[in-house]
Amino acid sequence: MKIKDIRYVIKQKDSTLCQNNDRFCLYEKTCKEGSVFCLKTEGLNNMQIDLEQPFTLLLETEIKPVRMTAMYMLNDWWTRPAFITSFNEIPARTQLLMIQTEEKCYCLLPMISDTYKTQLAPGTDTQMQFIMFSGIDTAEDFNEPVFVIAEDASPAHAVHKAMKTMAEIRKLPLREERTMPEMLKYLGWCSWDAFYQKVNAKGLEEKAEELRDKNIPVKWFLIDDGWLDVEGKKLKALEPDKNKFPEGFLPVTERIRNMGSVEYFGVWHAVCGYWEGLTDDNTAGCDEFLYRTKDGNLYPSPINGEGFYRKWYKYLKKEGISFVKVDGQSTVANFFKDNIPAPQAAEGIAKAIENAAELMDRNVINCMGMAMETITARKLTGVSRNSDDFVPSRGPAGFKEHLLQNAYNSLYHNDIYTCDWDMFWTAQEDASQHALLRAASGGPVYFSDRVGETNPDAVKPLIYQDGKLLMLERSLMPADDCVFTDPLKEGILKMHNFGYTGKHITGAMALFNMTEEEQTFHASAEDIPELDRSREYVIYDWHSQTILNECTGTMKPGEYGWYLFAPKGKHMAFFGRSDKYAGFTAVDDWQEYDDHDAITIHEAGPVCWYTEHAVKSAEIAGKDVTSLLKEENGLYLLNLEETGSQTEITVRW
Repeated sequence: MKIKDIRYVIKQKDSTLCQNNDRFCLYEKTCKEGSVFCLKTEGLNNMQIDLEQPFTLLLETEIKPVRMTAMYMLNDWWTRPAFITSFNEIPARTQLLMIQTEEKCYCLLPMISDTYKTQLAPGTDTQMQFIMFSGIDTAEDFNEPVFVIAEDASPAHAVHKAMKTMAEIRKLPLREERTMPEMLKYLGWCSWDAFYQKVNAKGLEEKAEELRDKNIPVKWFLIDDGWLDVEGKKLKALEPDKNKFPEGFLPVTERIRNMGSVEYFGVWHAVCGYWEGLTDDNTAGCDEFLYRTKDGNLYPSPINGEGFYRKWYKYLKKEGISFVKVDGQSTVANFFKDNIPAPQAAEGIAKAIENAAELMDRNVINCMGMAMETITARKLTGVSRNSDDFVPSRGPAGFKEHLLQNAYNSLYHNDIYTCDWDMFWTAQEDASQHALLRAASGGPVYFSDRVGETNPDAVKPLIYQDGKLLMLERSLMPADDCVFTDPLKEGILKMHNFGYTGKHITGAMALFNMTEEEQTFHASAEDIPELDRSREYVIYDWHSQTILNECTGTMKPGEYGWYLFAPKGKHMAFFGRSDKYAGFTAVDDWQEYDDHDAITIHEAGPVCWYTEHAVKSAEIAGKDVTSLLKEENGLYLLNLEETGSQTEITVRW
């Protein structure tokens, strides 16, 4: 990136401004996938600086944006997109900027360093403004990265290059180098929207009885906020509230395990114990692992707090708990403000939690942690919430915002984590939309219905009979031609993902009209970057169960669709289980021969395929089932009984 002009500003503690360029030197380093711009200072000499915005850089570049999408902090822990055209429209606290010019796309990624955090702020028509801060009021000389910039014809690829460069600099594992907890590959239930803070042992057992009676194979329970022994917003003890769990957790978890499918239990806790830390008279017995800040609050220490979490997790494991959800993570910078630099505080707490979570095989759901210093602090855990909460009472407007955040946050969050799109209610009006998005999300799937309210039909298209998810390979994210368009105002939001059908890659697209007017759409295999451009694909409309020549049409407000792009094999395009959203992933193996195809299905049930060849016969484990075939315009449906066992289908030509 060519810089035409730089203006440096230091805001000191007494509010006077220093604009001496001799103190600063901005220089560029080239990496494999992008460039990083670093700032070197001289002569700060323990300078007293402003806590909020001590260092400002105004850069004038030759980049001339046509459209931009800014991922900005809407609060301390979540991001959402803003669709803009000028640098002066950049929202405060922007932590990633996608830029489209006439020639190419750029991703500009403000960096986290050892001491400082950088964010974009409103600039001018021709200048970008960067704010650097650490959360402490003194400054020593530093030589640290300020931002990464990467370019590509595709905005998504530019983002990937920038995130990969950042990960290289910060020695941060990428998503494919991390592990998703095994239990999260199965269907789950969370207590939050069912009970909120009134969760108790009796309610959990009543919910487990309902799921057993309805034959819903939930594999794990998450006991959310409400179980802790607290005083106001501070933690008093490591044990659960005796009024809600008089026996502790172990007897409750054992009784529920004995009822049926539930094997794993997790508990929620806030990152520093509870929302505002610990009480002075807490009974945790971990004083040597706690830190008292200048304002008198007590938190686990970013320096040696591992001992606190290790003691807590050891106790929880003995009580039958297998994993934790750690919430409020991006508030750490606020807790230790004016005490420890924000990146160091975030990394210290994350390291303490992740090391202690070794006791639970590092089975952690990270939550409320999308501030960049939190994203980059976690090195060992693999799952992170991807949006603000699902809130049942918010209705259609809430659904749109939830979808908007998850889709656009995935553009960068997916590079580092398996993205968790949060829970949903199975009996709500928009349950089928939520269920489709969870099936397409590539992440955990769990619901939070109240006792007696779970609809089995809403979750059945997402799972096998044992509750295992039919999962896609990454997070669902917007197509390139949607990245710079506000889907609440115009167009159709097209989102893509992919999965494996045996050794073949099948693409999938979810389309939603979130505007108030009818919209036209066009989608194709070229929208899905993992698909081979040299292959021919057959388009299958999952809801209408029809083959399309083109994926084009119109959608009324609120309408949505799910379309599969299956590669043509030697004889057919195979769509897998026709009753599952990601049914094409149910194919364990697919062997193609001159006169037949042999397909192994993970679990028997209805399957479908498209072919232009005459089908001579169909067999299941050597038994002729040709009479069960139904065909219309080359689309074949084989309506097999669901058995829960692997099945081999042979189609002869």
